[in-house]
Amino acid sequence: MATTAVRPARATTGPPKKRRSAGRILLGGILVTACAFASAAITLRTEGPAGAIAVLADLPAGHTLAAEDLRAVKGTVDAEVIPAGEAAEVIGKRLTVPLVAGSLLTRGNVGEPAYPAPGQALLGVAVKHGQYPPDIVPGDRVTVAAIPDLATPAGGTGPETAVAVVSRIRHPDQPQNPAVVTLQLSQSDAEKVAVSAARGLVSLMQISPEAS
Repeated sequence: MATTAVRPARATTGPPKKRRSAGRILLGGILVTACAFASAAITLRTEGPAGAIAVLADLPAGHTLAAEDLRAVKGTVDAEVIPAGEAAEVIGKRLTVPLVAGSLLTRGNVGEPAYPAPGQALLGVAVKHGQYPPDIVPGDRVTVAAIPDLATPAGGTGPETAVAVVSRIRHPDQPQNPAVVTLQLSQSDAEKVAVSAARGLVSLMQISPEAS
């Protein structure tokens, strides 16, 4: 009599499935946590500084701030941004730079405007090595002397001169390049030496702070 072989039933693999399920749950939890952190980071980046002061409209440099120019915004402020709690202290102060609507007030853009007073002028001069004292700094007083242009016939008067105060100085990055010095002086004196300054034909001489 023929016998039929019975194949043993394949054992089920229950425990590995549970391990895979547990692994998927763990991976899902990690992804959810990562998404939560990413969402929080995006929220922090897009939130504007809180407790700060913003301007409501475009304002020019020199504008005197009034209460109706300002509004408080929420967020965290750094050391440079003026907090909303100091709003009363900026009323009546002037902007040093123009601001567009929504800009935050910082300590650097409130104060005296960065342009000259009436009757004064800012004149930029490019001076090469040997045409200015290399150690001059903002606040120093200098005499600006026009260097005679050899291509122009000499007249009966001497070179034009003017007394100025150094406002800013940008030293050259290469020895062969000129330094650019911004000078504050009277408008009439600026007009006397402006042509020579534009040609690079001026020399600066440092003088005593008490010199008239």
